[in-house]
Amino acid sequence: MRLLVEDVKQIGHIIAARYFSDQGWRFTDLKQSKNKIIEAYETVNEQYSKYPYMSKDWYIENSVQKEYLLTTRWENLDVLAHFLQTWSDQFDFFLKINAQTSMCIVNIPQSVLTREQENAIEEARKIGYNVYIFKAHVPENIDFELEEVMGGISGRGVFK
Repeated sequence: MRLLVEDVKQIGHIIAARYFSDQGWRFTDLKQSKNKIIEAYETVNEQYSKYPYMSKDWYIENSVQKEYLLTTRWENLDVLAHFLQTWSDQFDFFLKINAQTSMCIVNIPQSVLTREQENAIEEARKIGYNVYIFKAHVPENIDFELEEVMGGISGRGVFK
């Protein structure tokens, strides 16, 4: 079966997430969590405007969404949220490796970075993020078997 480009990209995305997990890195899938990060930023701002005697860092540390944020500091969340409002569609993952935060693009080997991705990489590096490009080598064709199990001992059929 020939895979569609979208399928290959999705498989590459899964491989990258598995690799990051295996390395013990903390990461946020931006395709799924970008809006949650921006909402958390807005929530901290709202809470702080209502209760300014607590620090913004406190609100982040005690946020139910802190697993997506990968930070406990307001300054870092502020930079991240503003960056994501412009460039989030160009990156797949936000990573935290030790104390360093990074952005990651999953790229299948046949594709070339777009001009927008190149600009996004440049902007990410300007504000201090490392940038990784995860190249997944996914075959264009995949073999499979579909086996039908019917009643009785001799009732099997294989489809290819």
